Amino acid sequence: MSKVLVVEDEKDIRRLLEIRLAQMGHTVISVASADDAQEAVRRHGVPDVVVLDIVMRDVSGIELLRRFREQPRSKDLPVILLTARDLQEDRRVARELHAHLMQKPIEVASLTRMMKQVLA
Repeated sequence: MSKVLVVEDEKDIRRLLEIRLAQMGHTVISVASADDAQEAVRRHGVPDVVVLDIVMRDVSGIELLRRFREQPRSKDLPVILLTARDLQEDRRVARELHAHLMQKPIEVASLTRMMKQVLA
């Protein structure tokens, strides 16, 4: 199906996403940091979609998304931002950066719907 880059610094959540996305038939590349994500894109090419945590230890998901948007080859990259927060600011930034927003905890049915929507 599609190549999905998962960027999530929480190991258990990252593993859950890997399993669920692979079960949906996607090829999954998963990393724990923004730097690793940028290296993965250099090494494996631009994915079809990125599932990106907002709050990470090194660089925020928002900052990484801004970096993607600045690059010609990834400026239109579909991105699903993950957040455990329920902040209006997260919703505003997601709209501004043309990303989808998904609340944690992640439900399998919601993830499936979101992936179909993003890849349509």
